[in-house]
Formats: sequence, C-alpha cells, structure tokens
Amino acid sequence: MFLNVERREMPVGQNHSNVYAADIADKYGAMVSSICRRMISDEEDAKDAAQEAWTEILKGLPKFRGHAKVSTWIYTVTYHAVMRYSRREKTYSTRFLRSYFHGEQREVPCHIDYDKNIWIKEMCDKCLTGILHCLESEGRIAYLFRDMVQLSYEEIAEILGKDTATVRKIVSRCRRKLKNFLNDECILFNPEGKCKCRMKNLVTHIELEQEYMKLRKFINRVNLYLESQSVLPQKNYWENLI
Repeated sequence: MFLNVERREMPVGQNHSNVYAADIADKYGAMVSSICRRMISDEEDAKDAAQEAWTEILKGLPKFRGHAKVSTWIYTVTYHAVMRYSRREKTYSTRFLRSYFHGEQREVPCHIDYDKNIWIKEMCDKCLTGILHCLESEGRIAYLFRDMVQLSYEEIAEILGKDTATVRKIVSRCRRKLKNFLNDECILFNPEGKCKCRMKNLVTHIELEQEYMKLRKFINRVNLYLESQSVLPQKNYWENLI
C-alpha cells in the first residue's frame, strides 16, 4: 500500500552498495514500476524503462555520496529513463478519449483462464493510463510525482530542472484537466458522473466503484491515481532483477 510511502533516507556508499541495492529495490521498486506503467502505454516498453532505471541506479550506487536525498536521486534516474520512452508516446485530446471510451460495452473474453475480477481491474488500469495521455509527457510525470508518489514541489523541481513556481503551475494545470475529464467520464472518480465507458457494466458488476468509495472515506481525499495503487493489481518490474 502506497498511501504513506516511507521516506527514511539511507547512507549509500561504496562499501554498502550491495546491501542498499536490495533495500532500494524493496522500498522503491513497485512505485518506480507504477510510474513507468502510467507514463508508457505499452507494457513491454514500460518494463524496459523500469529495468533501465534499475541498471542506472546500480551503476550509480558506488558513486553516490549523499549530494541529494536518496529518494530524489532514484526518481531523477527514473525520470530520465522513462522520458526516453514516453516522448515517443502519443498525446490524445480529451475529445478523442471520450469518443474512444464511449464504444460498445466490453464483455469478459470467453477464453479467459483466470479470475474475471482481476481481468476487469486490469482493463480499468489500462484505461487510467490511457486517460493520463491527454497530458504531454513532462506534465504527466510532474503530476504523477506530486499526486501519486507525493513528492514535494521542491523535489519535483529539482528532478525536472525547473523552478518550483513553474512546477506548481504544471501540476495545477494537469489536475484541472484530469478532474474535468474524470468528473464527467469515470465512475471510479465520480459515482454520479455520466460515464458511458465501455467498461461501466463490468465495473458496476464487481462493485469496483464501491472499493474506491470505501477507501476514499478512509483517507478523506479524491485522488484516483493514488487510490488505484491500493485497489488495482500492481506490478513490480524490479522483482526478478534482484
């Protein structure tokens, strides 16, 4: 669960790099994977970006001397790795996304050989990634760093190489655009919305929106992408690299 990502800093150095590599993987691997998954629609490319970030982190560990917080350094490496892939991704207008999501209602494939509920959640997960592609790459990752990873504006500014005021404006603009879209189109975000998503019947059938409502009452906020870390299936592309 990533509602409260632990921020304890670790003194990394030449003599401890092997020990702390495992600590870093355990603490940050799933979140780095989530960033890559949300930034990149193709899962294989997302996996490649996450593994590229891991390779760069391993190479940099022996040289790391605390010039920045470990978390900031890790997310900076992730930023550069994921942007090499995400800049090739298309950005879609909200008009296009509305048209796409308003297609015929989807049905669970008859050949499915695993839990139907998991399949439905995975399809919703892909939809949420697709929705984020109404944002251009830099705005998308700034939004994710702030609202999903919950980094400070100052940390994001350091990672992106921008001033804090600019980052605040980018995140605010992205929040507004996403909120306007999700409020109208996504029953996971707004149960009273006019959603015509092709997944709506399936989502309602397994009461997925109710899971979000229960969690929302617990954490007292409406932050769909942060909440999704707890509700939807998670993947950790670093797991098999340790």
